Amino acid sequence: MSSFAAATAAGVRFGRVVLMARGAEGVANSVNFYQNALGLTVVRHTDDWAELACGIGGRDDQPSSSSSSIPQQASGAFRLTIRSVESEAQLSAGYAPILTFDVDDMDMTVARCAQMGGRLDGPIQVSAEVEMSILIDCN
Repeated sequence: MSSFAAATAAGVRFGRVVLMARGAEGVANSVNFYQNALGLTVVRHTDDWAELACGIGGRDDQPSSSSSSIPQQASGAFRLTIRSVESEAQLSAGYAPILTFDVDDMDMTVARCAQMGGRLDGPIQVSAEVEMSILIDCN
């Protein structure tokens, strides 16, 4: 039995990634960035909490190499939750997940993220397998 089948049989599935932001302003700024720079859809948004969603998988709805063992129809949409917190510990390094997105046009996406306050952390890396950039969001 594959690990995907075993997890499914056990009732386990990926739920969401949670980002923590400082207060209502941090939540609003993060929603603005992920909605307008990356095109995620806002599902719910309050002062203290937001949920955004986007499709998953590689270009042309083909699973990317990192998710090739997960059938598209079983996995649903990627969900990003942004939660308001005030604790310094929760906002410190080590609590922030690293998010990866498959994009069709790297240059346009990086430019849009920069316009929304994102910061490129080093040059865009190009290899035979992948074109990758590391961006730090505005929060």
